[in-house]
Amino acid sequence: MSFSAENISVQVGSITIVQSVSLAIEPGKILALVGPNGAGKSTLLKALVREMRISCGTICINGRAVEDWEAREMAKIRAVLPQSSSLAFGFTVEEVILMGRTPHLRGVATKHDHAIIAEAMHLTHITHLAGRIYTTLSGGERQRVQLARVLAQIWEGGSPRYLLLDEPTNNLDLSHQHGTLTLARQFAERQIGVLTILHDLNLASQYADEVIVLKAGRVVSQGIPDAVFTPTTIQDTFGLPVMVQNHPCYDCPLIVPVPDMYLTEQHKIFHKETRP
Repeated sequence: MSFSAENISVQVGSITIVQSVSLAIEPGKILALVGPNGAGKSTLLKALVREMRISCGTICINGRAVEDWEAREMAKIRAVLPQSSSLAFGFTVEEVILMGRTPHLRGVATKHDHAIIAEAMHLTHITHLAGRIYTTLSGGERQRVQLARVLAQIWEGGSPRYLLLDEPTNNLDLSHQHGTLTLARQFAERQIGVLTILHDLNLASQYADEVIVLKAGRVVSQGIPDAVFTPTTIQDTFGLPVMVQNHPCYDCPLIVPVPDMYLTEQHKIFHKETRP
């Protein structure tokens, strides 16, 4: 079983934003989407969760087409962390996280629900914020609250479950970036399939089991980090020369930008274009 997409495309007007992308989010694994700004990463995620209509292709969850799922049942097994939240009401942090339990509630929240909320806050290091008003928090604190909410949403369940994270390390300091992805790994070990959009290639290299590189809505490369993160692929995709080395601490590639090469080439272009 998996959360899969087969040859999906997304078209807005006459513009194709995502073209013929296939992927599978597998229980127990982390799939990372990387690519330059405007590559179609967030659009692809929105298509997967039916926030945007696909123009062709199919999307299935655990062998069933997404359109055959009842919304409440799907919400029990699939949670989505957006890039940012527009929540503007005066809810406390604990109340925001409780929203993640909504698909499971039959009336009021139980001791079981509150125990899950407490554990989610503990894992995301926000227990001390429980009584704070959400709108008074910093961007990084809000991001961790929203992470706790989606974790609480798929905390338990019989079917394979899925966690979709759109740039979950935004607004986070170095420690909380790694803390968030460590949590993603821990939940993957519970046989939850994780899809995460990342801008930092080294974070993707360290934490992902599989990586998809997008550029202009198309898949440039797809596979394990060792196969995907090559100097040629990265330079062709991001326009920046890099060295790729073995990571000194982990069994994954380490990507090192070489800005001097980039600046030298830019200087040549500038000199050529401005020469009288």
